[in-house]
Amino acid sequence: MKRIALIAAACVALSHAAIAAGPALNAEELKALLAKGLVVTSTDLKGGREYTARINLAADGKLSGSLTPAGDKAIAVSGTWRLKGNQLCRTLAPLQPEEICETWLKSGTKEVVIQVGGREVAVNRW
Repeated sequence: MKRIALIAAACVALSHAAIAAGPALNAEELKALLAKGLVVTSTDLKGGREYTARINLAADGKLSGSLTPAGDKAIAVSGTWRLKGNQLCRTLAPLQPEEICETWLKSGTKEVVIQVGGREVAVNRW
């Protein structure tokens, strides 16, 4: 259980790295992007040195996938997601069962930097 708590803390409170992030996706852009569901690969800001993940954001608001801490076994994750204005709010059990709201900042054609509570914490690609 202690390992899961440490991984959850790392998912939200990662150190900053120099990633060129632009403006946030607006509500319409997020809605269009996720309308048919989306599979993303996610890494920490250190390029996957802390963790990598593959997450399926299904069109019906369900979330599933796996998160792999560096040097460890993959952990199956599941939860839900919903849009709240220009944020994606999601749960990620068993690591983060509480709802976390993310802002997606444009950083490439099929890439965003994830911001939580004003801090950049991850990169998603699809």
